[in-house]
Amino acid sequence: MANTPKPSDKVSADCPHCGFSQLESAFAKSTFCRKCGQHYSIEKLLAKEVASLKGPSIFDKLSKMVAGEKVRDICCFSCGHQQQVSSAAQSSLCPQCSSYVDLRDFKIAGPFGRSIQTQGEIVITAKGDVTSAKLACGSAQIEGKVRGQFLCTGEARVKLQGKFVADLDVHRLVVEKKADVEFARVVKARGVEIHGKVSANINCDGCVKVASGGVLEGVIHARSINVEKGGFFSGELIIGQEEVTQGDLLGEATGFAGGEGPELRPA
Repeated sequence: MANTPKPSDKVSADCPHCGFSQLESAFAKSTFCRKCGQHYSIEKLLAKEVASLKGPSIFDKLSKMVAGEKVRDICCFSCGHQQQVSSAAQSSLCPQCSSYVDLRDFKIAGPFGRSIQTQGEIVITAKGDVTSAKLACGSAQIEGKVRGQFLCTGEARVKLQGKFVADLDVHRLVVEKKADVEFARVVKARGVEIHGKVSANINCDGCVKVASGGVLEGVIHARSINVEKGGFFSGELIIGQEEVTQGDLLGEATGFAGGEGPELRPA
């Protein structure tokens, strides 16, 4: 039997007239915007979201089979416990806290406003436009627009042309070639690798690497930075373990191209 929404369940409803986002009952069919006062249909918005959300393609499934994936590492969102599961599994239970762990993959190719929490992969295509309060996943590929909170316990690959306005907290961030992205909010990561063009304020627990052809501008706080020959960094750099605060910023911006100096590491 399909799960039915509880009376307390809420859905995010974005006004098609002014874009204002508000929470409404999952049973509501229509509502009035609390900002502009216009009436709109919630049912039509949800229908568009269903059309935007797609499962993995046959090609994706075959690729995993050819790659011979047998097991994968996942992390419980509730307690942080790590475990290995079959690559074919669609769900699991955390052996430490017994929390349910969704393992499905999701592909978003249009307007979408629901929250997702999965240890699978989330793919946001160039036509994807996400306004979810929270997206949490094991890995991600991002080419479209994202607003809200985005958490990734594995690798997130970004190939976006434009502004990324979500709060991003990721284990490893990779900005691919041909990407030209401005991160509007502080990026938190354990490792960063730049192949495209990036403007950002980054807090990194590990190494920030600017590969050949990559360009990084902004305020960077990391344990180390490695700019390869052909890469370029310009901005304010703090090498250490504490998070960036306004008082920590260097008085003058710095800039250097790859190959001009050694990799910088904390003393």
